[in-house]
Amino acid sequence: MAGLCGRDVAEWQKMIEAGKAILIARAVADRTASYGEFAAALCRRTGAAGFDFTTGAGRASMACLVDRISEAGFEESGGRLLGALVRNLGADDAGPGFYRLASSRGFAVPRTRGGRRLFWAQHVRELHEHFAGSGRRSATG
Repeated sequence: MAGLCGRDVAEWQKMIEAGKAILIARAVADRTASYGEFAAALCRRTGAAGFDFTTGAGRASMACLVDRISEAGFEESGGRLLGALVRNLGADDAGPGFYRLASSRGFAVPRTRGGRRLFWAQHVRELHEHFAGSGRRSATG
């Protein structure tokens, strides 16, 4: 059965669940992950093929997956987007997809670069606080 971005539906769902667990573990540990770190952890955990970040299709596939993980984990994350924990290597905030999804979820996303960085940092802090207070039982690696 055809799925998303060249992967079958079962693999895609497995990646969403594993990705959610990985990001919750990052939140518990008070950390973020680069896209490369996240993709490597996801592939180790699921056995799925990697993502080719040198192509637009590979980057779009990962962005779509992070959005799906954010949607799947929204309630469990206290109304926050787990995708905030995934950032470009060396970046001090999230990519444009995070801000688009946040806006579509009703968050007041600032228009300025500085305002966006502050918004992202607050979102990450709230994820860390939410999961640190959850007894760490939600994290599975």
